[in-house]
Amino acid sequence: MEGEPEAPHVLIFPLPFQGHINSMLKLAQLLSLAGITVTFLNTPHSHRQLTHHSDVLLRFSRFPAFRFRTITDGLPPDHPRSYDFFPDIVASFETVTKPILRDFLVSGHFGSDLTCAILDGFFKFLVDAEDAEIKIPVFGFRTVSACSIWTYLSVPRLIQDGQLPIRGEEDMERMIRNVPGMENLLRCRDLPGFCRVTDMNDYLLQFIVKQTQRSHEFHSLILNSFQDLEGPILEKIRTLCPSLYAIGPLHALLKAKFPSETESLNNLWEDVCDRGTVAKMVNELMVDRKEEFMRSAAEMANLAKQSVSPGGSSCADFDRLLQDIRLLSQ
Repeated sequence: MEGEPEAPHVLIFPLPFQGHINSMLKLAQLLSLAGITVTFLNTPHSHRQLTHHSDVLLRFSRFPAFRFRTITDGLPPDHPRSYDFFPDIVASFETVTKPILRDFLVSGHFGSDLTCAILDGFFKFLVDAEDAEIKIPVFGFRTVSACSIWTYLSVPRLIQDGQLPIRGEEDMERMIRNVPGMENLLRCRDLPGFCRVTDMNDYLLQFIVKQTQRSHEFHSLILNSFQDLEGPILEKIRTLCPSLYAIGPLHALLKAKFPSETESLNNLWEDVCDRGTVAKMVNELMVDRKEEFMRSAAEMANLAKQSVSPGGSSCADFDRLLQDIRLLSQ
């Protein structure tokens, strides 16, 4: 209607891997349902995979203000684009994709009404904080837990104190002492896989740590976590990134905020992995501790339900995120 302000316009750009794309599509759906215009940016390869293995185009066709766009990753068509070739992918993004993205943001390629961008938390290297020609705020979105992020940030200290590298299978039960707030919780086997390398200058380890250390350079940080689950660790992260929104779990928030929604993104890439195989593996892992796992799962599900209900922490943080995005568009 005439006189009504234009809806804010958000650009979302995930790391080109399935888990990152799925999480940020849920965020895109939440924003779209809240009346935000969303442009979802993918590499051509990721977009082909996504549209081939899901009905995502049909699902998002309900939102007239939503659109998919692509940007080159600079890699040749026959490149496998898997985690095994992560250094290739990052190098190509750095040399090819970064200047193109910058030109898009500076020139208004996505529209003169672009309010802000939400980049994958690993994409901080794509936008220089000191680039005065990029006029919009850039948010970061992390798909992993707050505990994972805090552990990544602690890796340099673990190396300095000699707790890394891990010295083989016989070391897996050793307790990790120097992750503040998690001193009596973490064993070597609980650390992420990239921490199991013997070379502490390993490319993937250094990339993940360095990009996580740059999280404070984002305008704000959005996490797929919630206060009741990871409150103490979230508070530690806030000492480095004061502007933080913990809005997870996204699938539960989507269901709670928009209960009339019958479509979900839970089955994206449905023919990529067999559910029966996954269920069998989980049952095998749970065989000796099934009751414990079931009890923990029920407790976490209850906490998640509370967090996304009206008055819950995630619900409040999402409303605050919407308000702040709308303020940026004024």
